[in-house]
Amino acid sequence: MTDPIDRPHPSQDEVPSQETRGEPLTVPVETQMAVQQLREAGFSEDQQAVLTTALLRVLALWTQQATREDLHAEHQALAQRLAQQLDALHEDTRREIGQHADVVREELRDAFAQHADVLHATRLEPPHRRDVLLWLITALLFLTTVGVALLVVHSVVSP
Repeated sequence: MTDPIDRPHPSQDEVPSQETRGEPLTVPVETQMAVQQLREAGFSEDQQAVLTTALLRVLALWTQQATREDLHAEHQALAQRLAQQLDALHEDTRREIGQHADVVREELRDAFAQHADVLHATRLEPPHRRDVLLWLITALLFLTTVGVALLVVHSVVSP
């Protein structure tokens, strides 16, 4: 949880704990010296036990606080990374939607232009007007044919 930089560095006087070296636990020399100094200062066994308990509690609280700070810092870093990723994802999504909308818009323009071209090509004249003109041409052709036939008959019958 903690980076090597955040961990307290042992001083030259301190010996690495036997637990980290994989050796069986024995009372370290520093502990024996501390107990001897307490005895020489006039502390009883009970007072030494109370003092040791208090020191252990202080150490536990210090460790707990350091762990909380590490967790808080890690939580803040994760939250910041997540916010950055969400921002990037939002920007990518917005850009992709814009590109897709441009493509769809262009396809619609092309489709409308094609439909307009087809409508202009097939609708030169309204269908009704074309039918009327066709009927008139047919009627004129029929009348012309009848007129020619009457002229032929008239010229044959009349001397």
